Amino acid sequence: MKAILIAILALIITLPLMAGFDLPKPDFNPYNTGGYSLLNPDRLSMSHSLGFYAGASSSGQGFYLSRYTNQLKYTFNPKLDLELDLNFVNYGSAGSSFKLNDDNRSQILPEFKLNYRPSDNVQLQIEFRQANPWLDSGTPWYERW
Repeated sequence: MKAILIAILALIITLPLMAGFDLPKPDFNPYNTGGYSLLNPDRLSMSHSLGFYAGASSSGQGFYLSRYTNQLKYTFNPKLDLELDLNFVNYGSAGSSFKLNDDNRSQILPEFKLNYRPSDNVQLQIEFRQANPWLDSGTPWYERW
């Protein structure tokens, strides 16, 4: 009987204490900047770049290439960040054989890099980049995209 009375007394004392104990809950609201959020807009930075290339030869042949890049960087924590580049490329050639429908082309070329720095002397990167079309000299530049 004493054991049951002690168990009931312990339960009566500990129940109010347990009700006041609040377990941490994750906050997945992307608009909440107060606590930790997986998609916190304060951790996102963005920049833009624009480039234009053109060339011509004495035979009257030429080329052009324009590029717009949107660079996004999201910092998960000081040791882990993700960089995303979205490249919009438009290219073609000019000269006597200019064909608007076959020659003027546009592409979106995504690239990303995940950086992890567990310590000051160690850095791990997972990266996806598009191949450089200017390195292969066996095919015309406009077929290398």
